[in-house]
Amino acid sequence: MKQFNNLAGNRLFERQQPAVLIALVALLLATDSGVGRCEQPAQQVPKIDWLTDYAEAMKRAETEGRMIFIFFYHPGVNRLRDHFEANGLADLQVRQRLRDYVCVRLSTESTIRIQGKRVRLLEHEAFAGMKGNQGIAVVDLRSQQTEYYGCVVSTFPFTDEYCYSARQMAIIVDLKPGRPEQRWAEYVARISAAQQRGRPRGESRPTVVWMHDYSAAVERADQEGKMLLVYFCTFGKDEMCRRFEAESLAHPAVVAKLRGYVCVRLPLDATIRANGKHTKLLEHEAFGEMLGRPGIAIIDYKHKDRKYYGHVVSTFPLTGKLWYDVERTLAMLDLPPGTLTQRTLIWAVRVHPDRPASTTGQPDPTLMDEAESHSQYQARIGVQGHHHWGVRFQRIVGRLPHGMTASEVCAESWPGENLVEAAIECVRCWRLSQGHWSAVRAAHRLFGYDMKRGSNGIWYATGIFGRE
Repeated sequence: MKQFNNLAGNRLFERQQPAVLIALVALLLATDSGVGRCEQPAQQVPKIDWLTDYAEAMKRAETEGRMIFIFFYHPGVNRLRDHFEANGLADLQVRQRLRDYVCVRLSTESTIRIQGKRVRLLEHEAFAGMKGNQGIAVVDLRSQQTEYYGCVVSTFPFTDEYCYSARQMAIIVDLKPGRPEQRWAEYVARISAAQQRGRPRGESRPTVVWMHDYSAAVERADQEGKMLLVYFCTFGKDEMCRRFEAESLAHPAVVAKLRGYVCVRLPLDATIRANGKHTKLLEHEAFGEMLGRPGIAIIDYKHKDRKYYGHVVSTFPLTGKLWYDVERTLAMLDLPPGTLTQRTLIWAVRVHPDRPASTTGQPDPTLMDEAESHSQYQARIGVQGHHHWGVRFQRIVGRLPHGMTASEVCAESWPGENLVEAAIECVRCWRLSQGHWSAVRAAHRLFGYDMKRGSNGIWYATGIFGRE
């Protein structure tokens, strides 16, 4: 049986029974698209009685025999925190239920004193499931006769882009007391039930036909001229995979999209025979951007006349920073034809919270080629910029339909970021520039995106747009 960490006040919580270790539970962010706003008359919404001192919250909860609801937030300017407070915590049902908790609002930099030393609260092993991020944690000081009394029994970390919706929060604050895995199982079951209720009465639950043999899946995708979706997973051994399957892959809209793919589910150690010997699929260079992690890869067997036919054109690994809710998963299943780097950057544009419109037009082969060429140039010299734009502009306009003109945006990532992280970062940089963002957010008749990594570990991105 797994054990837990007890944590109370500025000391380890002491009882007659020995202290125990926490079983970490990683939890999913979004089963519905984005964060829902629940509008209620202002006078009917009760105020949340926030404490701002962890020791005081622990003492009150112990005295009153209540659960503790902890909201960790990053200090300073924080769009995600503000969005969560205005949406996930604004729901009437959520606020009413939180009256049964002792609520404490803490900076992610908050510290506690343990054995005479100051320790950052989120660095304590009891809160390991938070991964150092903003989010929600629940401590049980209500169930005195149980082994999880005084323990962190739930952790719901945010990602860099998404927090929990009002519907999800209503379920989270209503979970029954229990061990972390029991509360997680209840959460998944209730989310799944909510999805089921959302379907029209009498409609059957759609299903995905998963293959389990990579070679057979490749052969079928090639014969049928379809995209091949490879889901690398742990088959229930990893909490992150269970969450992704339960909340994203099981969503009816996602299932409907997956039925247009040939789908194969493989373990992380799946092998293929290459050059006369067996090689782990995830160690093959084609899957390098999977980082050896669980997640989704897509191979193009649909566009036989393109240079990327038979190539990996999408990689979306599941990591501590990268999570794919329903909206992000749907976006990866609806990308236009293109190379791995082109499709990843287009995906990052489409999932940005501001919903820029530059990819709503037609992906143009000319602009895709030009974006690829300039990204390669920036990566080769290791300098971001609109180099030789005057010359390139004339060439691009000459290749576009008569009467069209062109514009360009460029960006670079931080060193050492993986492909998906870098794509998200480049879009974020465009958002910080009024001139660049005016082009990225606008609708264009034609567009092209690409990005390439330099020897310095920095990714260089280019977007080129054609308009009348």
